[in-house]
Amino acid sequence: MAKFSIGVLFALVMAAAAHGQATIVIGQSPAARCYQNAIWGRTHASALRPCDSALQVAQLTYRERQRTWVNRAVINLHLGEPETALLDLQQAVDLGFESAEIDMNRSAAYIRLARYQDAIDAATRALDAGLRDVEKAYYNRAVAYERLGRIAEAYDDFSAAAAAAPHWQQPVRQLERFRVSSGT
Repeated sequence: MAKFSIGVLFALVMAAAAHGQATIVIGQSPAARCYQNAIWGRTHASALRPCDSALQVAQLTYRERQRTWVNRAVINLHLGEPETALLDLQQAVDLGFESAEIDMNRSAAYIRLARYQDAIDAATRALDAGLRDVEKAYYNRAVAYERLGRIAEAYDDFSAAAAAAPHWQQPVRQLERFRVSSGT
């Protein structure tokens, strides 16, 4: 039986940033602007203002409040504030919002905190919970596997991310760094 070995072609560079996922809030409200800032990856502190304004509004529905915390977490991930993002996600959970997207975003925060096994566990929970955009969880898990030196698993997950989203070039670029060879 032939064995396959997978190696990185050159020294490990920081694989591209982990990915978070926003949750939808519709309309022209501060909560909707917070969502827009999250999905567009706005990276300035003022991107948090609509989120903070929305969370101060008493008439915000329970569901909108939960989702606004998640979107605030995504913005904090974009701002390089993973600890704050985890706190925001916990606020959503404390309001009873459990979703695959929360674990997906946790995995991104854990990668930025160099908590790679936690990132793997969170991405796996997101996949097991039926995450819609599975490519992001596979990608995050691949990044975490690679940082732990688990190269074969990283390769498999980068491949799964590329297969799940064929037009997304980021996992394809990561796969270009690998060389697969057969051996005995």
